[in-house]
Amino acid sequence: MADQRTSKSKVSPAAAPPTPSQSPQPSPESPTPEPMSGCLLRLYWMIGGFLIAVLCGVSVVNHHGGFSFVDVIYWAAILGIPAARYVDMTQFNGRRADGGPMTPTDWRRFSLAVMVAGIIGWVLIHWVRFQGLL
Repeated sequence: MADQRTSKSKVSPAAAPPTPSQSPQPSPESPTPEPMSGCLLRLYWMIGGFLIAVLCGVSVVNHHGGFSFVDVIYWAAILGIPAARYVDMTQFNGRRADGGPMTPTDWRRFSLAVMVAGIIGWVLIHWVRFQGLL
């Protein structure tokens, strides 16, 4: 007796090519792609600006003498962080850590925190250098 499973072949219907009306449409909920400039701006205010400030601080501590051009770079980096965050907020729909839209109040708080931390850091850096602790 022949096997019935082999004698019956299942033929799957050929899929019809998609028509223009069937092509996948982006949903209104899908996010639009971010421009590269917005991504680089976020990288600066999240990581780059603080990294530059720390590296300048290390250089100032190791530098012997008065104030230098490294101090100018330090302050340019510190002042650039809130500026970059502001551009992110106004031009690239910046978000808070919780995913909500960033408001001018959030930006003011962030800017104040960065400025206070920058001043405290700068004072400590020069205090360590003048005391010769490192």
